[in-house]
Amino acid sequence: MQILDIRPEPGGGNTLARFDAQVTPEIRLFGLKLVKTPRGHRIYPPHTNVHNCATFAPAFAEKLVRASLAALAGETDDSSSAV
Repeated sequence: MQILDIRPEPGGGNTLARFDAQVTPEIRLFGLKLVKTPRGHRIYPPHTNVHNCATFAPAFAEKLVRASLAALAGETDDSSSAV
C-alpha cells in the first residue's frame, strides 16, 4: 500500500486530511478522508448523496489509518507495504 497524495484539511476540525492510496498494483482509491474521532482514527471513503462508494474490513482500515498518519507526518510506514 502506498499513499499517493495526502492533503491536510484546513480548519482544525475532526477531519485531519484527505488522501489517495494505491492499495494494490491494480487498485487506487481517491478522496479518502482521515478523521479523528473519540474512538480513534477512522477512514471514510467518498460517497454519493446516498451511499458510500466503498467499505473496508477493520484490519484493512487500520492499515489505511497507519499509512495515512505516517504520510501526514512526512514518514513512510514500511509495515503498510503488505496489503
